Amino acid sequence: MKSRFNSIKLSNRIRSLYGFILGILIMLAVVQVFLVNSFDFDNMQRGILYLISGSNPWAEEIKLTHFYNPPFSVLFLWPLLFTSAKFYIVIGGALLFAFIFYLRAWVALSWFATNTFLWVVAAGGIDMFVIGSGLLLLLSSDNVKIKWLRIFLRVCAYGFLMIKPQGGLFIVLLFVLLRKDWVGPLISLFVYGLPFLSLYPDWIHTILSNPPLAQTVASHTIAAKFGLATGVLIAVLMLAARRWRYWQLGGVLAASLMPYGMPGLPVFLTLTAVNSLRAIPVIIIYSALLVSITWINLPPGLNNSDYGSLLMAIYHLGMLGLAFVLAIFSNQCSPVDSVDIPEFLKLKISSILHPKNSQQT
Repeated sequence: MKSRFNSIKLSNRIRSLYGFILGILIMLAVVQVFLVNSFDFDNMQRGILYLISGSNPWAEEIKLTHFYNPPFSVLFLWPLLFTSAKFYIVIGGALLFAFIFYLRAWVALSWFATNTFLWVVAAGGIDMFVIGSGLLLLLSSDNVKIKWLRIFLRVCAYGFLMIKPQGGLFIVLLFVLLRKDWVGPLISLFVYGLPFLSLYPDWIHTILSNPPLAQTVASHTIAAKFGLATGVLIAVLMLAARRWRYWQLGGVLAASLMPYGMPGLPVFLTLTAVNSLRAIPVIIIYSALLVSITWINLPPGLNNSDYGSLLMAIYHLGMLGLAFVLAIFSNQCSPVDSVDIPEFLKLKISSILHPKNSQQT
C-alpha cells in the first residue's frame, strides 16, 4: 500500500520545506492548547547564563541543580536567554516535521502526531530541537560537494546531537563510521573540547554523582529498567534483526543501552524504519491503550511517584517494544547508507572459510 504523497514529484529539499512550514503552524497551535512545562528549559537557561558570565555552574561553591548539558552547549543554546520554552518546542517540532517529509516517513509521523510531541511538550525540553537540527544537518552535508562546507555542516551536526548525548551519541558514532569522517570528529574535539576543558571534570562529576531527576522517576530505556545486561542483549538482537539506517539504529541503541533516555524520540527514530501504512492504525490504537493506563486513578495507599514511575515505564517500554517489532517485520531499507550487521558477518565468515575467493573478489 503506497501513499499518494510518495507519488508527488517534489525534491527532497522542497518537500522538507513544506514539512517545516506545516510543523510551524501545527506546533504554534499545540503550544497554545497544551500546557508547556518550562522546568527543564528554566534550568538550562540558568546554566547557560552562568557559562556566558564566565562561571562554572557545576563548581562546588555553585552546584547549580538540574543543569546537565555539556559545557560546549553554550555555543548553541545562548539564544535561550532571549526566548522561551514554547519557541524551542515550535522550532524543534517543525524540524522533525521537515525530517519526516524529507524521508516520507508517514508511519513515524503517525506516532509523532499522536504521542511524541505531546510528551515532549509536557516535558518542555529542547529534545526535538537538538535532534531535528542535527539530523537535518547530517542529511544536508551528504548533498554538499564543497569539502569545507560539508565538514562544517557535520561538525555543527555533531555539536547539536551531543547537546543531548543520551539521544545523539550513537547517531554520531554510526555516521562517523559510515562516512569514515575522521576530520569532523577531530575538529569537533578541538572546538567543543579544548575551550571548555576546565569545566568537564565538574560536569562529569555532577552527571555521575547527581543524575538527572527523570532518571530516577521514569525508566525511558531498557537498560535503566532491566539492567545493562538486558539492554546489551536487546541491542545485539536488534543489530542482527535487519538492516538499519544510522539514525534508526542510533535510536534503537539509545533506547536499549543508555542509563537515561529521551522520552519518545528513540521510538520515533525506530519507526522511520517502518514503511507500511498498515502500521498506522496499529500504532494509534496500541499507544492509546498504553496512554490510558497512565490516566488510571491511584489505588488507596500507593505512593504517587512510585506508581506513576511504574506506569510511565510501562508506556515507554511498551512503545519501544511495538516499534522494535514493527521495524523487524518491515521491508528492508536500501543497502546504501545503512548498517547491515548480518551481511557484514556473512562476508567476514565467508572470507575466513574461503580466503581465495575473497582475494579474487
